Amino acid sequence: MNVRFRHSVMALSVVMITLSACEQYQVDRVEESATEAVSAENTEGSVPVVDPKFGIDPRPVRIGFDGPEMDACGGYGEIKELNPDGDNFLTVRAAPTTDADELDRLTSGTGISICETADGWIGIVYEGSGAAGTGCGVGSPVPRMREYDGVCRSGWVNQRFVELIAG
Repeated sequence: MNVRFRHSVMALSVVMITLSACEQYQVDRVEESATEAVSAENTEGSVPVVDPKFGIDPRPVRIGFDGPEMDACGGYGEIKELNPDGDNFLTVRAAPTTDADELDRLTSGTGISICETADGWIGIVYEGSGAAGTGCGVGSPVPRMREYDGVCRSGWVNQRFVELIAG
């Protein structure tokens, strides 16, 4: 066997061992995480409940994208085109994905402040009563981009169901 070939075989062996170790670590972590998730019990206290959305981290809505001279959220919109024969609500999620936890449900005509966009999702701020978000503190400039931490609610909705009114 020549030296190059032996080095190639050795390098390939090291890569295979490393990949094998990484895969085992991931399996171990998933099993540990599943065990932790099963520790919660239902109201009867007898059957363990597993969170089906385990692993989706919340993504807070950020404000201030347009700089310190512009409103914290650059747009205003309303929820639109919901199916009255279907659920007739739009789910607000904790992150821009259908796999994220549901935070709230909004109906047609609900006013929202549009703060951020990500892959077909809109990060919104809104008052719990479904009002336009005027008391949410996003209609004035903020000195820098940051996570929204005001008194109103925030989350992510599918942009397909939002009509831009201003901004």
